[in-house]
Amino acid sequence: MAAIAALALALGALERPPSGAAEKDSRSFTVLEPLMLAPGVSGREEKVREAILRLLPAWARQSATVDGSGNLLVRTGSGGERILFIAHMDETGYEITGLEADGTARVKSLGGFFATLYEAQRVVVHTRAGELAAIVRPRSDYLDARSAAAPFLEKDLTVDFGTSTLEETRQLGVSRGDWITIPKIFRRLAGDRATGRSVDDRAGCTALVQAIGRLDPKSLKNRVTFAWSVQEEIGLKGAEAIAAHDPFDVVFAVDTFVSSDSPLETPAFADAILGEGPVLRAMDNSNLAPEAGLEKVERIAAARKLPLQIGLTHGGNDGSVFPPYGAIDIPLSWPTTYSHSPVEVIHQRDLDNLGRLVAILAEEW
Repeated sequence: MAAIAALALALGALERPPSGAAEKDSRSFTVLEPLMLAPGVSGREEKVREAILRLLPAWARQSATVDGSGNLLVRTGSGGERILFIAHMDETGYEITGLEADGTARVKSLGGFFATLYEAQRVVVHTRAGELAAIVRPRSDYLDARSAAAPFLEKDLTVDFGTSTLEETRQLGVSRGDWITIPKIFRRLAGDRATGRSVDDRAGCTALVQAIGRLDPKSLKNRVTFAWSVQEEIGLKGAEAIAAHDPFDVVFAVDTFVSSDSPLETPAFADAILGEGPVLRAMDNSNLAPEAGLEKVERIAAARKLPLQIGLTHGGNDGSVFPPYGAIDIPLSWPTTYSHSPVEVIHQRDLDNLGRLVAILAEEW
């Protein structure tokens, strides 16, 4: 608590852009970019948490707390129902499990994704001394076209630092427990789209930041908590810690909707179109949202003329750990293509409207 208060004071001079700033400068991608570029695999979310704090209005920074698991929480309002909006800070990546005699490293994955996405890629190794460049070697027979048909598994993944001995690698400051990510660049595409790594779930984090910026905490009729959670990708651990400690009536988990809106996929499942609005995640592998809750969100969005899609997709969400404790889980999303890859794609209009939807629900639920 003391540490977070000190950080809030240190950040006190940082304010939002002036009201006269150009509209584009106040839109959601301006918030998403710094959050997306902050590295933070499961269990190493510190830089993401600091980036979120810098973007919060002063009242929220001053009331922010960090729990024992590393979750960042902002509580506001009084009376009424106990409402939680939660988005996770962590991204997928690797952890170094051992160093070899030839100076290379072996790893284990943090989260679910395909090792093929890292094959023959540049990577960033996050050591105690700072960031270090390395590569993931392509398979030894990569010049043989037949090798492409064989799976590239985690056990095949070799991290090369440009060294040739174990001692040389240790001299670089590399050790077991260091973590690895792909270098991240935020790139705008045509049609108000953008691409980058860790849009899941930095876009959800963005929506919460944007919503808080729109709220007058004195006008809230419910007790509202905004939470940025840790370790979602490795088992919803941060959310579980919150659920076991704080009771809630309604939980809105804000996470990606893995959409089939790409040329090679069928629209028969996960059919949410980029640019057509936020998504109510009615069912996924972890949760079936209650019909009454879905209908209430639809009514509120319609009254405010906010576009809204509804669909079914794969994956889980942080909110799914709360129903055993008595809460209902109504996941909110935006459609994303190429999830958990280095080129996740998102539409700015969807994220703009998702932030508005979160603020409206906080005010009107």
